[in-house]
Amino acid sequence: MGGQPRHWLCHDEAAEHSVLVGMLLDYMNLSVKASWRNVAILDGITMGGGGGVSIPGTFRVATDRTVFATPEVHIGFHPDAAASFYLSHLTGHVGEYVALTGEKLNGTDMIALGLATHYFMSGHLDLIDERLAKLVTDDPSVIDSSLAQYGDMVYPDKKSIVHRLEVIDKCFSHDTVEEIVDALVSTD
Repeated sequence: MGGQPRHWLCHDEAAEHSVLVGMLLDYMNLSVKASWRNVAILDGITMGGGGGVSIPGTFRVATDRTVFATPEVHIGFHPDAAASFYLSHLTGHVGEYVALTGEKLNGTDMIALGLATHYFMSGHLDLIDERLAKLVTDDPSVIDSSLAQYGDMVYPDKKSIVHRLEVIDKCFSHDTVEEIVDALVSTD
């Protein structure tokens, strides 16, 4: 949550409460994931705490308006709000790349990397809201098939991160940031 830097600088009680509540939500979301079915609709900016409470969930719906990033890295902090957990579980070294660069990902990239489970055009979200509201089960296969029924097919465009995965894996597989920087410089 957004109150962390303020808390560290000002010792603000409200900011401390925000940090503690956020950490508790992250912990609860990660620890009850197996028994709790939730559908997170990532229709817009999904950063910081928004990613922390959404990405570890069972179903994550990205849209054409989704923007995901770890912006805290741009001010010198490490990825927080559970990002260090879920980014470390991505294929190859793309998690290290996102964690160190804070690059923004769109909904298509989130699907390709496994950060999202389903994709919808924003204009179709009303359909899925109606469908999910009518469900009387928490059976994950029923929820998944309901989401898949209205999902949209998408393919990465030319600027997608998926076209750079080979270079990302090569450069970000090193143990230190200095070695990563050296590998990046040598690929130019």
